[in-house]
Amino acid sequence: MVERVNQELGNEDLADGLAAFAAIKSGNEEAGKIFRQYCLDVAVMILNLQTVINGEKVVIGGGISAQEILIEEIRRQFGEILQDNPILGQQVIPPEIVAAKFRNDTNLYGALFALLQGMQK
Repeated sequence: MVERVNQELGNEDLADGLAAFAAIKSGNEEAGKIFRQYCLDVAVMILNLQTVINGEKVVIGGGISAQEILIEEIRRQFGEILQDNPILGQQVIPPEIVAAKFRNDTNLYGALFALLQGMQK
């Protein structure tokens, strides 16, 4: 998503998440369209998982999770899917969708935990 937004903007650094989100937040129409589609795709993935595991919470990690607008839009898209599909809305219990506590450092804590577990053996 970040790459696509930056391509659309003509930015040289396609991995510049800050520039991509600045464009989204400023109301750039094309950036917003790409962002909303991305969030819809994530919401559909969450829905697919939810129909199988019926989880209580979905935690979004990585650097992108620092953008509260992302979490809000995924929640909104998930709600719209259920609202637009009454049968799904009656069958699927929406999970709580939240950002990971440690955001972009989540993987580092996981790696440290695995290392410490390995050292105890």
